[in-house]
Amino acid sequence: MSIAFNETDTESRVDSSIFADFHIHSCFSYATSKNMTIPMISKLSDTIGLNLIGTGDILHSKWREHLREYLKVHEEGIYECKEKQKVMFIPTGEIEDEESIHHLFFLPDIETADELSLMFERRYNIDMNKYGGRPILQINAEELVEIIHDSGGIIGPAHAFTPFKAIFRSNRYSSLRECYGDQASKIDFVELGLSANSQMADQISELWNYTYITNSDSHSPNPGKMGRECNLIEIDSLNYSNVTNILRRKDLKKIIANVGLEPRLGKYHSSFCFKCRRRIIYDEEPKMAFNQNFIFFDLQVQEELIEDITSKKKRCPVCNGLLKLGVKDRINSIATTKKENRNRPNYWNIVPIPEILAEIFKIKSTSAKKVKMAYKEITSELGSEYEILLEKPISEIKSFNLSLGATIEKMRENKLEIIEGGGGIYGKLNLPVN
Repeated sequence: MSIAFNETDTESRVDSSIFADFHIHSCFSYATSKNMTIPMISKLSDTIGLNLIGTGDILHSKWREHLREYLKVHEEGIYECKEKQKVMFIPTGEIEDEESIHHLFFLPDIETADELSLMFERRYNIDMNKYGGRPILQINAEELVEIIHDSGGIIGPAHAFTPFKAIFRSNRYSSLRECYGDQASKIDFVELGLSANSQMADQISELWNYTYITNSDSHSPNPGKMGRECNLIEIDSLNYSNVTNILRRKDLKKIIANVGLEPRLGKYHSSFCFKCRRRIIYDEEPKMAFNQNFIFFDLQVQEELIEDITSKKKRCPVCNGLLKLGVKDRINSIATTKKENRNRPNYWNIVPIPEILAEIFKIKSTSAKKVKMAYKEITSELGSEYEILLEKPISEIKSFNLSLGATIEKMRENKLEIIEGGGGIYGKLNLPVN
C-alpha cells in the first residue's frame, strides 16, 4: 500500500478537518522537558499545524492544577487556552498495569480525572504523583477497561508494538484477547507507536476491527518531537462525544488519515542487541558479520532468526548479549494475514522537517541552532509544518529551498533512503551529498 499525497486527498480536506495529537507528556512526567507546559505546547502547536492535543498525564494532581490555571472549557470535554491560542485540549493519560503494559485513555473532563485519581489512590494505597504522569497500578487490563468505561472514558493499548511496556512485545501477547479477555471487543482503539504504520499492523487480522491512532508521545515541546505523529479527522462540532465516537469507529469515514513518522525512523523498528544496542540488518549477500552499529544476517535466515530470538536461543555475535525483536520482526512473528485492509484510512509516512534539515546540513542534532533558525524561516514563509509536508506544491517548496523540496517530493513518493532505527536509536535519512 502506497501513501497517496495527491490532489484527490488534498481536496478531501474539508474546512472542518483537524490535526490531533492525543498522546504527550507534561513537565511533571519522568524524562520530560521542564518546558512541557501549556504556554509552550500551545505556542509550538500553531507552527506545526496541530488543532487538538491530548493533555497527557491527567491523573497527576499538579498537572491538573496547571491545566486549570491556563485552560477553560470550550465545549463538552474540550478545553481552550485562556490566552486565546488556537489549539484545543482533550483530557488524556497513560497507565501502566500489573504486567507492565501501557494503556492510553481519554476522560470526559478534568473533574472526572479528580475522581478517578482519588479512587485509585484509595484502592491501591498509592501516591498518584509518585511515577510522574504515568501511574503504575497493580491492576489487570480487563479491570482497567471496565473502570475507564464506567468513568465515561475510552481506552486502548499505547504504542502497541514497541519492545518495552507494550501489549505485543516479544514473549508477551499475540492478540488483544489474550490480554484484555472478555473486554477485548470493547477496546476503543490501538495506538501504533513510532516504529509501525497501518500496513504493518494490518498483518494481524484481529486488528482490522479497531481504529488505529498515531500520536507523538512527545516529552518535549520541540519541532520534530511534538506532532511527529497525529490523526487527521473530520469533525463538524469539536466536543468530547464527537471525538471519541470517531475513534470508536462510529463513523469511520471521519478519520481521513493517520499521519506518522516513517516507521524506519522509529527507534525500535529493527531488532537489536539488548546489551551493545547494535541493530540487525538483513542482506541478501552480507559482506561482513558486524560493524560499529550493525549486525548483518543473511535475508534467508530471517524467519529462523526471529524464532531463535523469541526463544532466547540466539545471542549477539559481538558481545554475547541477548538479541531482542524490534517492531518489524515482532509483527512478522505474529502476523496472521498477507491481505490488504482496503477499509483502512490512508497512512501518510512523514519525516519531520527538522530531521530533513539536519540531514541537508549534515548536522547530527535536530536541535542545533542552524536547524532551528532554518525551521523558523521556512514555516514563517511557507506555512505550518503539516502544510509544507502534506499539501504545499512541491514547486513552491523547491523555489524556497531546493533540497527541502526534493526531499519532501521523495517522501511523498515513498522513495527515501533510510538507515533503519532500533535499540533506542532513531533511524536516519540518507540523502545524497550535494
